[in-house]
Amino acid sequence: MNTKLMLKLLAPYFAVGIFWCLFSDAWLAILAYHLQIIFWSRSKLSENWKQPRGRLFFLALPSAAAGPLLYFLLPHITVVDLSVWLGEFHLSRLSLMLMIPYFGLVHPCLEQMHWAGLRDKTVCAHFLFAGYHMLVLYSLLSLPWLLLCFAVLVLASYIWQQMARQTGSLALPILSHILADLSAVVAVWFL
Repeated sequence: MNTKLMLKLLAPYFAVGIFWCLFSDAWLAILAYHLQIIFWSRSKLSENWKQPRGRLFFLALPSAAAGPLLYFLLPHITVVDLSVWLGEFHLSRLSLMLMIPYFGLVHPCLEQMHWAGLRDKTVCAHFLFAGYHMLVLYSLLSLPWLLLCFAVLVLASYIWQQMARQTGSLALPILSHILADLSAVVAVWFL
């Protein structure tokens, strides 16, 4: 594995490791991650955006279930109070409200653009994609729930790869990712 590929695969780990784990700042972590994505993908910003036709958009709809599922599960599976945990990472109610459109709309687009090429280069990308999320969630969820989240995210990464391959576009995986992230962050805000 070459150095450039390794740096791309580890981009979220650098951002989350430094700004989430060391400085406990959600905004700095996501912005550092996105700046790396833009740096690595600057020549590909306009590629792979053709729209899939017809019913294929319905394949993205199940992702919207992430929000309602989290809304009902989170109060029962967290090891700390959610509002305390969010506060530790500088996500006050106002900050979280600002995070909703950013995390729900901008983040999925950038993340899909970043990981699409990596998934096609190495199967490790699915596991590294899921793994960096565990750094974010380790202080919120117990080990069994972390393992379940890891498995779900590996599966989601694989499904997004298949969507992109079948359609020849990132539009469907991006829509699916938007529905998942937007519904999840809205659910957290309501909680």
